[in-house]
Amino acid sequence: MADPISVAGYDDRAQRQIPGYASLARLAVALLASSPTAASPGAELLVVGCGTGAELSEARAQRADWRLWAVDTSTAMISAARQRLGADAEAVQWWEGPAEELEGEARFAGAIAVLVLQELPDDGSKLRLLTALARLLAPGAPLVLVDLMGNAPSVGSSLEHQFQAAQAQFQRASGLDADAPQALVYPIGEARRSALLEAAGFSDPVRIFQALGYEGVLVQRRN
Repeated sequence: MADPISVAGYDDRAQRQIPGYASLARLAVALLASSPTAASPGAELLVVGCGTGAELSEARAQRADWRLWAVDTSTAMISAARQRLGADAEAVQWWEGPAEELEGEARFAGAIAVLVLQELPDDGSKLRLLTALARLLAPGAPLVLVDLMGNAPSVGSSLEHQFQAAQAQFQRASGLDADAPQALVYPIGEARRSALLEAAGFSDPVRIFQALGYEGVLVQRRN
């Protein structure tokens, strides 16, 4: 569960750590909005790991007709998201707990999960989340995933070391301590991610975002 201090600085740290983070919510919502499954007025959309509410706020701005479900396991994050949305919070259904415990099948027209899969170990937990999302999404519905990946560019050992050094330098230049303890994450490589998505019931991913070690993909639930 996130503590109040980490919640207060979450967005600022993410923007300093991930190039282009400030535009990710807008991009994720636009990708869902362009999907045929989400075109109908009043479509239900799911935001997993809603955090401080960036995707929810953007969804309300782009498609106020959507019926939004916000999911997070952190009481503090949900509280921060509700505060961010203000009066719009009443238009959102809130679920404190794992997405895997949401009931129903094929009920959502699209879903967003930004920096969520990386927080789960690859001991079956990642697959359980993806399988639950496939169950909850309608056939053909899109899912936007953004996570830290576990593989640096395959360009040789010397440039791989340079890449890692560049990440640390970017954080320092952004005002962050690159040597400070980080939240525990479990990044995986592209091949493993594709295998998990295939096993869960999603199509092969299309890359929609990449910055340093972070990558975003758009997939859809298979029919």
